[in-house]
Amino acid sequence: MVQWYPGHMAKALREMEEKVKLVDLVMVLLDSRIPLSSLNPKLKSMFNNKKILYIFTKADKADKSLTEKWINYYSVNGNKAIAVDARDKKTVKIVEREALELLKEKRAKDALKGLKPRPIRTMIVGIPNVGKSTLINTLCGKKVAVVGDKPGVTKSQQWTRINQTLELLDTPGVLWPKFDDEKVGFNLAITGAIKADILRNDDICIYFLGLLKSYYPDAIKNRYNVEILDDLNETLIKIGESLHFYLGNKDIDIDKTALYILQEYRNDYLGKMTLDRL
Repeated sequence: MVQWYPGHMAKALREMEEKVKLVDLVMVLLDSRIPLSSLNPKLKSMFNNKKILYIFTKADKADKSLTEKWINYYSVNGNKAIAVDARDKKTVKIVEREALELLKEKRAKDALKGLKPRPIRTMIVGIPNVGKSTLINTLCGKKVAVVGDKPGVTKSQQWTRINQTLELLDTPGVLWPKFDDEKVGFNLAITGAIKADILRNDDICIYFLGLLKSYYPDAIKNRYNVEILDDLNETLIKIGESLHFYLGNKDIDIDKTALYILQEYRNDYLGKMTLDRL
């Protein structure tokens, strides 16, 4: 069990619970590489009676065939899931179209009551480092959100008018108090969604090598010319040797090796991978 819950996240969650009453639609961002691990279970009950558009980010880093399966998994109960490139300007039209489609019924009922159509009020939520700020800046056509490659960049909630159709409430990236399933904590650590000081780099990397052994056995051999052995600790040492990451006494610098592998994965040098499986 991994525990990590900064005070500002608890506060943000309380504020989201208040503000969700004001919105018509919730956009939940999911990391395509970890579409299950990146869904905050605390949000499920909070958004129970709202329409949800699940937006898969970082799809260019994930296993495409698995992304399609996960999109089908989330497109149920009147909700919809789509994969987007958060930096592409075409994303604005795609998100607008899906939002209108999800709220078609509600807007038709409003029209029958003689209510003028107003912009769809939407809340955008997601874990840290999922690409929220990048998507918001693309939707708004200008830099309104600070973009960072580390968790915890957005700290407040603010409304932004995107166009005649959409108004957006940005929220900070929030995690949940503890990860009961250790694989969720490890997946979040592998992709960089939780800060590096929560778990040890060698523990994270050993877990990652285990996933690669199961799902992408050639990735390490192709990159470092090292086979993934049954002994994952030994595999880590062999990779360190291939990289010449020695300490002064000829031992391998395990921490440096582990961090290097994780950074190579995050920077796409190991290939397109999806770590969560249906």
